Amino acid sequence: MKKIFFSVALAATMLTACSDAYEIEQPGIVTDEAAVFRTPADIEKGIRTIYGLFPRETEISFTSFFTDELGVGVDNSGQGVNDGSYTFLLQAGTGAPQAIWGGYYGSVNRLNRIENRILEMLETASNADKRLLNKQLAHVYGLRAFCHYKLFAFFTPDYTDPNGLSVIKFDFLQTDDYNNFVGRSTVGEIVEFIEDDIEKVRDLGGIPDVGSGFASMPFIESIEIKLNAMLQSDQSYAKLEDAFNRLVNPPAIDPTDPDAISIPAKYLDGMDYQTIFTSTPFDGGEAIFKLNRTSTDGGTTSGIGSAWHSARFGEGAAYMEIGRSLYNELDKLDPSQLGATYNNNRKDARYIFTVHRNSKVVPNYASLNPEQYRDNDILYIGKYPGDIQNRPLMANLWEFRFTDMLLALAEKRAHEGSLTGNVAIDDYSNVESIIFNIRASRNYEDASAGIPISMPTDFSSKQAAFARILEERRVEFAFEGHRYLDMKRLGTRAGSPGFVRDPQDCISTGACSLDPTSHRLTMPIPRSEMIANPRMVQNPGY
Repeated sequence: MKKIFFSVALAATMLTACSDAYEIEQPGIVTDEAAVFRTPADIEKGIRTIYGLFPRETEISFTSFFTDELGVGVDNSGQGVNDGSYTFLLQAGTGAPQAIWGGYYGSVNRLNRIENRILEMLETASNADKRLLNKQLAHVYGLRAFCHYKLFAFFTPDYTDPNGLSVIKFDFLQTDDYNNFVGRSTVGEIVEFIEDDIEKVRDLGGIPDVGSGFASMPFIESIEIKLNAMLQSDQSYAKLEDAFNRLVNPPAIDPTDPDAISIPAKYLDGMDYQTIFTSTPFDGGEAIFKLNRTSTDGGTTSGIGSAWHSARFGEGAAYMEIGRSLYNELDKLDPSQLGATYNNNRKDARYIFTVHRNSKVVPNYASLNPEQYRDNDILYIGKYPGDIQNRPLMANLWEFRFTDMLLALAEKRAHEGSLTGNVAIDDYSNVESIIFNIRASRNYEDASAGIPISMPTDFSSKQAAFARILEERRVEFAFEGHRYLDMKRLGTRAGSPGFVRDPQDCISTGACSLDPTSHRLTMPIPRSEMIANPRMVQNPGY
């Protein structure tokens, strides 16, 4: 077997298809991994380069354009409209599926080679190095589980059919046999593979927590929670709650074990929304996992803000703005300010942080003609402050937050029929109380005296409860890359009409809505993979 590995210096190169990820022979830029990774310190550097390959910017940008998060901005000159991303165009040759497929499979290719090198080094390592290498091996398996979870989420048509097609199980090393094509595994096989990698992490003693910018045991529990929310069975929901309980109440460790990993139970101590979107490090009660971006991050140097702006946030040159239908939902969070112009007296932090302070809100926007609406009702995105190392559009990107896990628990409560009941601080026994706790934590005023700000009132059925969860997720995770997959997972169960833009935001394009049953809620297998891999089967509808 000929072992080929991209050097660490080239690890940030983005690949565009899984076949690219394991069928590469480029003289001059490849080398034997044993020449690259000679010590545990080398392995650590190799693992850390993987984070720069995760295509989170693409996920966030695609989700914002393709769903009902955005509206055409005052300075738009065709961005998002001409390429079809704002008009629900999704095809096998579209850029987002290519980048997501290639980004995660390219990462797995590197992880598989690092795994192979660690196993070689373990054969002759000292006891001290073995302890380090085993922790690094756990890190590799955790990241590989994450990559397959993400691919499963975007490219699997039906999460609930264990015999349905999912994605490629990439658990092998690339060799110089370029006729070794691999087809798609079933849902059941991919779920089992992800669970096996997670079990390997646990068997190796876990991943040390060195901050929310890297994988950790809370990161592992989050993968389990999110994966099992997608599967939607009694068994998977039981696993979801088990993982949630480990997240908030980590198992005790053996004090005599020098390699035991202590995990602080911090998440119920405070879901701090106000500080997680600053450029300063934050590892408080909301923080589980984010991608730390820097000005040296290869292809990510332009930053997430460049998806919507060509200058600083809130300072003009915005070719996309907050969609009016999303803004109206944020507006409802504080009934005392409903329909008002922008001001900083709002009581819900999600309005304050999502809507930039320089926005110009026209209360009677619906009566304006299209030109007046474009020029006067200006709703700047404010969620990402930018200014990381003098990059005004760059920001760190959250993947897992505690509130995400809490709302996944609410999905389990809705499934089992625990809709209403006791509603109190620190009570998570029903859907209504979970949403109460989230709104209390987002309220700038003291919530202990009663229900904070306003609460939805209809929790009368499972469908209503799922609808409330979907609504809460929309305002909580705006512009964080969740809306597309949330609708895919919850839209039908919530009786949602799908993605619905305000008439003012679609008058010029006609792209006003997309039903949650649309095949476009699953991404197509990229065209490059379809061409290169004769065993590949395309998703329905493409």
